[in-house]
Amino acid sequence: MTLTSKARIRYVVGGLLIGGFWYLNRGRTPFEEALRTIATFAVLMVVMKARLKRKSVDLHLVPLLAAKAVLIAIAALVEEGLKHSIGNPALVVSIGLGLAVALLGPLGDHRFFTSKKSPTPSPARSPTPTPTTARSIR
Repeated sequence: MTLTSKARIRYVVGGLLIGGFWYLNRGRTPFEEALRTIATFAVLMVVMKARLKRKSVDLHLVPLLAAKAVLIAIAALVEEGLKHSIGNPALVVSIGLGLAVALLGPLGDHRFFTSKKSPTPSPARSPTPTPTTARSIR
């Protein structure tokens, strides 16, 4: 399954959102920031699932939230490790988060989103000719 350019743009926007959210919360400890980010994006994913249900797209919350939680946990660990090395570790981590979502998101897309199969209609039967239609054809 190939991703459309529209889907790729969605991952870039998602990366910008999660990176920006991380940077906005930079005054907090990295682990508090991680919990806040996971909780916020869990709520957003539930809302997105409800909206996509109407468009016959199934959003698999568990794999999506697990991937985001792992990504956020790694970000918190990296920021904690960079805290004493550079002046603004939140900026570096937020850029890294944005890039990770934008570049790695499409790799897991088939695990996060699937199209619901619409029931296939039974083949239409052609009507059997009645004596009146048989006469009109001749």
